[in-house]
Amino acid sequence: MTAERNDIQLWLMQVEAPLPALLARWRICLDEQECARADRFYFDVDREIYIAAHWLLRYALSRAAPLAPEAWQFTTERYGKPSIAPALSSLGVTFNLSHTKGLVACAVGHGIEMGVDVERIAPERAELDIAERYFSADEVALMRAAPPAQRTQTFFRFWTLKEALIKATGEGLNRALDSFSFSFNPTAVRFHPDDPTEAARWRFIEDQPTPNHALAMAIRSGPPQTVVSVSRVHIENGEMAILEGTVR
Repeated sequence: MTAERNDIQLWLMQVEAPLPALLARWRICLDEQECARADRFYFDVDREIYIAAHWLLRYALSRAAPLAPEAWQFTTERYGKPSIAPALSSLGVTFNLSHTKGLVACAVGHGIEMGVDVERIAPERAELDIAERYFSADEVALMRAAPPAQRTQTFFRFWTLKEALIKATGEGLNRALDSFSFSFNPTAVRFHPDDPTEAARWRFIEDQPTPNHALAMAIRSGPPQTVVSVSRVHIENGEMAILEGTVR
């Protein structure tokens, strides 16, 4: 499935167990810099998810533009955001990549400013002291008010939304996470930046792609409204299958 010019293709892939044959095939597509970084990981699981993520990125890009997966070149923007190298900028492709234990997410579009974040839902990470360090006062209050059974979910909703936004803007942690906030109503996410005019410029999507993972996307608004199509790479018995067609 090739993304239309105003659309985003979101690719998801679960990576739960060692896959030696697939990892060897995926690594062939990576460049020297990516292979060197993969080799620096101490734990096998971190190396495996990195290789899987960067293969999926290259595969997804090649579904959006006429270039072989191994031919893509990348650069790093001012605050560390990866992007397509200037030599390939005429293709007009933009992307954002996220991975966590067990899951990779990659968003690809054409000239669209976007960010995606996935996190493994781990109750031991959803502590109020962490929220107090990084979240706004209003968000901490919402966490405190949440029933204990919902507090972990609330924490990871805030965390993924914040990460998605700063990845979309390319600011990274140069923008303090407590300098803006989110709130929720039954039908939408509400964004509360320091500059009120910024709120209208962004659209947010949330999902729970597996029972153990939270996902959020930040998409720069603009007419016509961007459609997000979701494709999943399903791995079973060392083989891959592509499941396409879900639209958000």
